[in-house]
Amino acid sequence: MRGGAGATGLVLDPDADAYLAGGKHLLDALRQTNPNLDTLLVSSMVSMCAQMMAFGILALLITWFVVRRGQAWGVRAVTVAALAEVPYYVVIAGMYSARGAPVAGGIIGLAPFYVWPIVALALGLIGLRRSRAGAVSGIPRS
Repeated sequence: MRGGAGATGLVLDPDADAYLAGGKHLLDALRQTNPNLDTLLVSSMVSMCAQMMAFGILALLITWFVVRRGQAWGVRAVTVAALAEVPYYVVIAGMYSARGAPVAGGIIGLAPFYVWPIVALALGLIGLRRSRAGAVSGIPRS
């Protein structure tokens, strides 16, 4: 895998991560001075990505098969699952902030991940309501 620690933000954003590592120069030097630790950091992120991919596939399947059948629990389940990350990033931001790391850039960068699930929930519930109204009135669903 190319890149490694320091190529982009590991957790929150490049500035905050570099601050906690002792500065950008130390984070960049990690690859040369301690490649094993660099590999550990990168592989821990890749393992997290594997779990996120599994969740993403599950969310797509629930959306495709459950929501398309007009079952509202699917919309709510996918929304709750998407928003489950919020408390974790609150804790991470608190840990970074307690060490004096800048957190504003990382939090702003994550905002779409908090906003889009709520927008999708609203649109999904509107769609379900229209679908049910069409079914009651005898209009076939597409």
